[in-house]
Amino acid sequence: MNWTAVSALMAFKRGISRNIHNILGSWDASLATPLGWFHVTCDAAGRVIRLDLSNEGLVGTIAPELAELDELQFLEVNGNFLVGHIPPVLGNVLNLVSLDLSHNFLSGPIPLGFDNFIRGKLKFL
Repeated sequence: MNWTAVSALMAFKRGISRNIHNILGSWDASLATPLGWFHVTCDAAGRVIRLDLSNEGLVGTIAPELAELDELQFLEVNGNFLVGHIPPVLGNVLNLVSLDLSHNFLSGPIPLGFDNFIRGKLKFL
């Protein structure tokens, strides 16, 4: 079971105030794993490795709980209407290869914690 992943993704869903295309409709908190959820890719062990919500018209904030997805390699939330600050704890996800937050309405500086990516696998920011 991967309740941590389910919990982290549900925290993200709660931070979304408008889900125009209902793309998060398959995200069910009663399931033990997010296998089969739309826009979520898991490895064979059920760990989330990719979250691709690009250009989906999502309105809301980025939940810091996404940092609990320690096997996450791709976080693609570009082209939405996300607001607020970038959670500094995202810098702790050292398996990230690609982090695309572009074309949103985020504010504030790039968090200091993002210097952790130097030690990680990040290739695209």
